[in-house]
Amino acid sequence: MFDNIVAISSGGQVNQAISIIRLTGPDVFQIVKKFYTGKVGKDKQITYGWIKNGNELVDEVLVMWFEGKNNFIGENTVEINAHGGIVNTQLILELALANGARMAEPGEFSRRAFLNGKMDLIKAEAINDLIHAKNRFQTKMAIKKFDGKTSEFINKIINQLLILIGQIEVNIDYPEYDDVEQLKENQLLLELKKIKDELHTTIELSENSRIIYQGIKLAIVGLPNAGKSSLLNAFLNEEKAIVTAEAGTTRDVVEGNFVLGGLPFLIKDTAGIRDANNEAEKIGINRSLKQIDESDIIIHLIDGTNVWNNYDEQIKYRSKNKKYIQVINKADLLNEKEKGKIYISAKNNDLESLEKEIIKIYQNIDLNNEQIINNTRQLSLIKSSFIAIENAILAIENGFTADVVIIDLRKAWEDLVNITGKADNEQLLDSMFKNFCLGK
Repeated sequence: MFDNIVAISSGGQVNQAISIIRLTGPDVFQIVKKFYTGKVGKDKQITYGWIKNGNELVDEVLVMWFEGKNNFIGENTVEINAHGGIVNTQLILELALANGARMAEPGEFSRRAFLNGKMDLIKAEAINDLIHAKNRFQTKMAIKKFDGKTSEFINKIINQLLILIGQIEVNIDYPEYDDVEQLKENQLLLELKKIKDELHTTIELSENSRIIYQGIKLAIVGLPNAGKSSLLNAFLNEEKAIVTAEAGTTRDVVEGNFVLGGLPFLIKDTAGIRDANNEAEKIGINRSLKQIDESDIIIHLIDGTNVWNNYDEQIKYRSKNKKYIQVINKADLLNEKEKGKIYISAKNNDLESLEKEIIKIYQNIDLNNEQIINNTRQLSLIKSSFIAIENAILAIENGFTADVVIIDLRKAWEDLVNITGKADNEQLLDSMFKNFCLGK
């Protein structure tokens, strides 16, 4: 049986309007009653009273009572809503500890909710993602996991594999059951290819969304004095990079973070690409070329007052496998503009046409798609399951029998189950008896 735990659920190290002290465990009602003057409420009831330390008044509070399993954690829970002072909040915590509770470990309330069957690991990790979200996009991605649709999608594939594994097990271990249909290799192959396609789509969608979730890497590259540092400063709305009339000022990569259209970006200003005699500048140019390879979007910035040259051609060629945007700077100095091209004035913060082009790259991603997995652990298990399914398909195509193929299917099933919880081979047995009526 679980013991009784307590923690400050709101920010306990700052003064604030309200602070919340949460307790959970079998005896928390009795523990709170030892230092609370109000009445013990019924399930989902709020009562009013005072927290007392002996005869000393500590705080005037509202207490929320959750009895039994029908709550977030799945066991008796009490939440004390106190005034948000650091001292009184700490005193209430100390009273709970002195009267039979212990300090909760990090994440222990969510862990208990998982162990009590109130949420799967997808939602538990989504709660953590929501708490640590740094922008609107990350918040939206986290809250999307709360509706359970991603869990439903994963569980659908898990159940498909369970049925296939169960039928193969029955065919191998219970051949005397004539009423159980033999699973033919071509039928198994067809079903596995459907599952493989589903997992492949998930991986593809997730990789695209993870670029956004973690921050889209955007590199500004071009010749010296094209205005790269001015463009970086304009995006960041601060004078982060040094801007002078002298060519080759930027020797190292300068970076910063900004949000555009609700999407997070990590932008990098690079050294101008040209022939250089200075060793430091040569190193900077090599780093510029490396940024082209490592970034998601390349902004090829061109000085509109100069002509295109062979270095511009090199930049364009190196960016051929990237999302590439060619931008002409110093539009305020140009009398003529070529139709269809993007013109800006970084010096004057005139970036509207470029901003629209950047946002357009990601505007068609459906953030509400339940197949998007942005959690690293979960996606690695999806990829592992995909490889196992690929191996199973290859084994069938090479003439291996079902008793060999089932090893890969069990691996694929186990990976998927570990996304939402912990794999248990009893589930395989349950599926066999449930779906094929063995031993009734």
